[in-house]
Amino acid sequence: MGRSPFFDGWKTCPRCMTDLDIVDARAICPECGLVVYANPGPTVSGLVLDDEGRILLARRAADPGRGLWDILGGFADEGEAPLETLARELREETGVEIEPLEFYGAWPDRYGDGGIWTLNLYWTARIASGEPEAADDVAEVRWFAPDEIPPWDEFAFENTVDVLKAWKEGL
Repeated sequence: MGRSPFFDGWKTCPRCMTDLDIVDARAICPECGLVVYANPGPTVSGLVLDDEGRILLARRAADPGRGLWDILGGFADEGEAPLETLARELREETGVEIEPLEFYGAWPDRYGDGGIWTLNLYWTARIASGEPEAADDVAEVRWFAPDEIPPWDEFAFENTVDVLKAWKEGL
């Protein structure tokens, strides 16, 4: 498997400052016994759809993927339920309140080239109130009909492309 990028920069145990043994996806302290696993970071995103069958996409304002398209969403905070993450992220990124609909699926990916692994959870959703406007770390938001979605090489993450392909195939 190889050393996980999760441990880039890790050298010593945060408890006792002993040099760590890092093997594949875990760091082990030979002195105090601490073991840390390189678990994926959970993200939650929404396939926000309107009554015309269009999907709301965002152009990223920051790296990784600055200037590329993405599905709205982001990382879950510690202790936060997935649907709380979805509502918070959509509010932060677009200013809208959403109504989650159905769980769509889960896809693994990397957060940028060589970045940490993520586990990306998707729900369909609709806007309950507000008009979407780019905010937070979003440069632009735009509605797309299924046949108007940008080319796949204009998306920031492989899992986004996989999700959109699955969505289009299911129409």
